[in-house]
Amino acid sequence: MTRTLLAERDLAPSIPVPSSPAASSPAVSSPAAFSLNDESRVRRDPPPLFASKVPIAAPSLPPKEEILEALGTLLEGSQLTNGDTVARLEREAARFLGVPECVAVSSCTSGLMLVERCLGLAGEVILPSFTFFATGHSLLWNGLDPVLADSDPGDFNMDPEQVERAITPRTTAILAVHVFGCPAQVKALEEIARRRGLRLIFDGAHAFGSKVNGRGVAQWGDATVFSLSPTKPLVAGEGGLIAVADPELASQLRQARNYGKGAAYNCDILGLNARMTEMQAALALLGLPYLAQNLRARNDLAAIYGRYFRSTAGLTTQAVAPGLSSTHKDFAVLVDPERFGICRNELEDALTADNVEVRRYFDPPLHRQKFHQQCGSASAAGLAVAERLSSQVLCLPLHAGLKSETVEAIAARVVSLARPAARRASATK
Repeated sequence: MTRTLLAERDLAPSIPVPSSPAASSPAVSSPAAFSLNDESRVRRDPPPLFASKVPIAAPSLPPKEEILEALGTLLEGSQLTNGDTVARLEREAARFLGVPECVAVSSCTSGLMLVERCLGLAGEVILPSFTFFATGHSLLWNGLDPVLADSDPGDFNMDPEQVERAITPRTTAILAVHVFGCPAQVKALEEIARRRGLRLIFDGAHAFGSKVNGRGVAQWGDATVFSLSPTKPLVAGEGGLIAVADPELASQLRQARNYGKGAAYNCDILGLNARMTEMQAALALLGLPYLAQNLRARNDLAAIYGRYFRSTAGLTTQAVAPGLSSTHKDFAVLVDPERFGICRNELEDALTADNVEVRRYFDPPLHRQKFHQQCGSASAAGLAVAERLSSQVLCLPLHAGLKSETVEAIAARVVSLARPAARRASATK
């Protein structure tokens, strides 16, 4: 079975868990009152929902025995990087993703940097403002000009209509993101790229295992780059995978990840050290057979949150359209303060006090990140949706090792913090 680094006893709620999504929030013991004298009474604060912190994420790892055996085999040899294990991971990952080639690299960020370099991009590249900052960093490292486009309010991904409006004579590529593992609108983006003569790259950091009509998301665009860091669906400790259809591009990427070194001691392209180690590749290979069950677990937990939130006024979750499957790398909920009764920050404070770890992904968005402002990253037009997403988004705990009753308790606690009208709406679902 897949294991996590935290024992489940550390996640045990300190109060009873609701038996169904329609149940009330976990019963927090009533504040105890005691008398200091006949004239004054002092209330104690109620205990937190959980006795110890519920982490927002935890790495899903294969059994310890399998890891130790694989590492022992590697340590008996002399090849710790650029060896057979990396090559085997590339073959197995390509087979899983349904693409001709995969190139293993040190991180998703280095993978994006190398793809942009090997494709010979120049000028402007369109990307979403609502994304992790590494997406934009990769462009700046290559001397490219980021042009920030707005998002779709439903799936949180870059809006193809906004992409179309952002294209100028200096545009050479579109860099889209599968936000939180929900597939971007790949067909619309591919049609725009083909019609306008642009390269199409996907930042798939969250999306190893996401699908569009049964096909892996890497089957669209010129390249998709995945992350294998500890919070991702497939874990290598650190690392990334570049999925491509063009064998010539794959060959260039393999050369570029090794400083640009050719067959002899002579670099004929610009590269860097972006190699994946054999140990990282071994960990990812061991995790591949467990990936399907981990993704099912993540989707089941996301469905629990969805049952609680979909009828609660003021709460909105990411829309995953029919035919799409998401890895749910993160579970994001938008909090409308006018309808829910409290704002995102107040909900964050309440859950933190209950020992529930949460994150504001992605706040601030790229157009309000200090470094991107200093670099003059351009905005194609208004970014009203990105502004709203970033100001209202809160990501809740979700990983394959999390128990369903823990998610039930968190979800019920969130609903209990709504104004009474919002709670009544939820109770009628």
